[in-house]
Amino acid sequence: MAMTRQEKVAYWTQRVKDQAVSGLSVKRYCAQEEIPVGTLQYWRRKLGVAHSARQRDVVDFFPLHLAPATGAMASSVEIGLLSGRRLSIRGPLEPAWLQTLVQVLESPCG
Repeated sequence: MAMTRQEKVAYWTQRVKDQAVSGLSVKRYCAQEEIPVGTLQYWRRKLGVAHSARQRDVVDFFPLHLAPATGAMASSVEIGLLSGRRLSIRGPLEPAWLQTLVQVLESPCG
């Protein structure tokens, strides 16, 4: 049985909200939920949800701010990535290198 117009609006309103709170890009969310990207974008426009170019280019990670070292750098660090994976690194760490590594690991592919 086909959804009524009101049911469709309620369904897609929830999907749009789910994507927004998921922390995932539209592309990643749609892949995960097996929704065509164009369909979600259509409903975002129809429901008046802005999605600027700036939002599409945002890297999904928590900013890493490292303070200047006052002594020897930690010999190991563990980083929790947004994907749920954990990265453990041992050895002397340069703050700039570590920040670049996190940016690369959390940047969208393609």
